[in-house]
Amino acid sequence: ERAVDWVGEGAQAVTPVMPVLEPARHAAVGTKRQILFAAIDHLHAQAPQPHPLASLPAGAPFGTAEVDERACTLCLACVTACPGKALMDGQDLPQLRFLEANCVQCGLCTRTCPEDAIWITPRLLFDPEARGRARLLREDSPFHCVSCGKPFATTAVIGRMEQRLAGHSMFQDPRARRRLQMCGDCRVADMMLSQEL
Repeated sequence: ERAVDWVGEGAQAVTPVMPVLEPARHAAVGTKRQILFAAIDHLHAQAPQPHPLASLPAGAPFGTAEVDERACTLCLACVTACPGKALMDGQDLPQLRFLEANCVQCGLCTRTCPEDAIWITPRLLFDPEARGRARLLREDSPFHCVSCGKPFATTAVIGRMEQRLAGHSMFQDPRARRRLQMCGDCRVADMMLSQEL
């Protein structure tokens, strides 16, 4: 619908009329963030031309996070730093997962990451299902101890550690380098055994 505004004799301007919105019928229950998302979802469902997302200015409390898979070692420092539980580990699997509905764009993950592998982008994702579903950001295979076979780290962490310590004087001996591929218990046992020899 359009309304006609008279702007002078014989001239007229056409201006759009706001559509009539259906009032919300849901109760305002849950956290402040959940209530806000319920209101946004209600309005978005009635939009004449709905968009999947909206870019927001820096400092907005909604957004996404991405990871450089080549740089991330899955140390999970970002998970520990995240106050909103938007970043999560894979529990028994070496994974980094992200829940956009919980991200407050505080930037603690970007400042905590020792590899500078994570960045955030402010936006508002309108699809409530996608916003509330944990998304896989990074996954790696577990590294198994070369002595006992127990998984104790990710392949990326061990590879990065070997790379950084390759020129170190304490790791020129093949036996010392092999200890980098051992879990903590086996590493200590191997060091004790080498002192006895």
